[in-house]
Amino acid sequence: MNVLSLLPGFSKALHVLVFDIGSASVGVAIARYREGTIDVLFTHREPIAFGDEQDAAALGSYVGAAIKAAGKEAIEALGRLEGVRGKYDVRAIVHTPWADSRSDRAESTLDAETMITKEVLQQFIAQQLPVTATKGRIEFDRHVMKIELNGYATTKPYKKRAESIAVTVLKSSMSEVIHTAIQGALADVLPNHSVHIDAFLFAAMQLNKSPEEHDAYTIVDVGGEYTSISIVRNEAVEGSSWVNFGTEYLVRTIAKGDEMSRLSAVSELTMYINNSCTPAQCRKIEKLLQDSEQEWIKTFGDACSELSRIRRIPTTTFISIDKRYKPWFAKAIERLDFGQFTVTGKPLETKSLSTQRTGRELIFKENAKKDSMLSLGVLFVDK
Repeated sequence: MNVLSLLPGFSKALHVLVFDIGSASVGVAIARYREGTIDVLFTHREPIAFGDEQDAAALGSYVGAAIKAAGKEAIEALGRLEGVRGKYDVRAIVHTPWADSRSDRAESTLDAETMITKEVLQQFIAQQLPVTATKGRIEFDRHVMKIELNGYATTKPYKKRAESIAVTVLKSSMSEVIHTAIQGALADVLPNHSVHIDAFLFAAMQLNKSPEEHDAYTIVDVGGEYTSISIVRNEAVEGSSWVNFGTEYLVRTIAKGDEMSRLSAVSELTMYINNSCTPAQCRKIEKLLQDSEQEWIKTFGDACSELSRIRRIPTTTFISIDKRYKPWFAKAIERLDFGQFTVTGKPLETKSLSTQRTGRELIFKENAKKDSMLSLGVLFVDK
């Protein structure tokens, strides 16, 4: 079902800057949209340099610095492109732990059978699903995900008559301090452009609609430092949890255990996951990762246990992750005995939330390095 946003529309320009703000890095892509294809002209990913301070203001400064660094790289790349200049839009997608998304639903019987118009729905939402203030947080995005008239879902509610209305919205919020830091960094590097920010969970739900439809599924977003798990059923997020474990944990384990640089550790880890290392190298890395695998099993299992108290977890699981590390995490998830937590009583079945599911072709140009998460962001903007 297509999203039914009642908020101001977004008109996509020929060129779009797409920021991907993750838990360990900030990526940016320059995309050119053409009929049938999307050209990715440039990509860059900037690590978030975390310091010792971990309060909200400090975290905001770390994220802001990475956004500025990534943005400057993109601006320089734009200057080398012909025919762009200032004619481009800017979008940003924010992941856990910076953003949190939750669904809310309201249902009401009308005084009399009424012709449904945009104004009627806007009034219903304003009265039944108002924006509520939470100290220290800001609701930065909201989308209508489902509309039901007389108990039946519809994607075309206007000019229909109904005696009852039900609306499900997805609300995304973040810390005011983090929001200010992100907005400030984007404004500093792109002073003449407004930026629309979306939560990753909303983007993932939209990308998941094609080519298959699923009434219930689980989304696992594995970032560099954090992993989020969300249950989605009938266009609504029924529960979410996140754990302090991501791909960078594996990288640090390899780097620390063998006293090497991060880049060397990534190379070693990638070869191990792809089974392209020597037998001696593979044995060494497998030994180094034993404790990490047990920690992942425990933290992920605890999160699933917490979620299962709300709802049974759908077996169909879509995982978003840097493709270099996907086999390790997917194998670990499927190997766990999570039957006690799932709807079917069987282990989770992982599928990639990948670009192939959208039916659109991405063409990476010479200055664009393939980046799994930026690819999803570029495709989401095209939805």
